[in-house]
Amino acid sequence: MANLLSNAVHHGRPGTPVRVALRGDSASVLVSVQNQGPVIPPEHLASIFEPMQQLDPQASHRRRSVGLGLYIVDNIIAAHGGDIVVHSTIVDGTTFTVRLPRSGAVR
Repeated sequence: MANLLSNAVHHGRPGTPVRVALRGDSASVLVSVQNQGPVIPPEHLASIFEPMQQLDPQASHRRRSVGLGLYIVDNIIAAHGGDIVVHSTIVDGTTFTVRLPRSGAVR
């Protein structure tokens, strides 16, 4: 969660909120983190959770990022039997949604 929150703050448009929502049902818990900022281009959405991915090639020089944060997040969530998806549009901003089962097999 720390990685998703810090990314939302860093990449969000200054002066706009970062929204965190938590909801659940009998089978799973959903946590979403949403910000308003630059849209993640559709061609990058399929690979955003792969290692060494950076939308901004200069980011490693500014933030010391090597493009592993979302890869690690995805793997931790998967190890708990969950998944993560991202939606990014001009109107709605960027939202990462994590689904974790209330019970189930752990990888």
